[in-house]
Amino acid sequence: MSTPTPTRTTPHRRRILGGLLPFIGVILFVIATVAQFAGGAGENWGPTLVTNAVVYMIGWAGIGAGISHIFFGNRISKTIGFEKSPYELEVGFADLAFGIAGLIAANFSPDYWLAVILSSSIFRVGCGIGHIRSMIRDKNFAINNTAILFVNFVVPAFLLFAFFTWAQYR
Repeated sequence: MSTPTPTRTTPHRRRILGGLLPFIGVILFVIATVAQFAGGAGENWGPTLVTNAVVYMIGWAGIGAGISHIFFGNRISKTIGFEKSPYELEVGFADLAFGIAGLIAANFSPDYWLAVILSSSIFRVGCGIGHIRSMIRDKNFAINNTAILFVNFVVPAFLLFAFFTWAQYR
């Protein structure tokens, strides 16, 4: 009887999983929102939705990105199509800081949410501009240099829209 060989993650599967990593906050937000509405959202659904968006799309996304950039910088740089750089560590700590601010946002007023949304959005849009520049200048179409653009532009737009549409009803 032969011993089964352990299955290894293929490079293709690793690329797909690496491509999903930037979307963890969006994925968690969707799960939380579906659970919120399935359980009866109540009349405070708007502020709760905005709180969930900040906690998951900034908080947990920032924690995940921070851990990834700080502890797995070489691997993350490759998925972005960048060379490893000292800036990887700095981006990791910035992500971690936004993540912590996003997680504690649920305990503060909507004014605090707005500060977290604005600062995170400025950072993300700036990163997005850098990714577009890399695509144009370096022809860098690596998975996390392109797919991240959704998180860099659509997520901040959604957060700002959600805040100014629903947060004031708290």
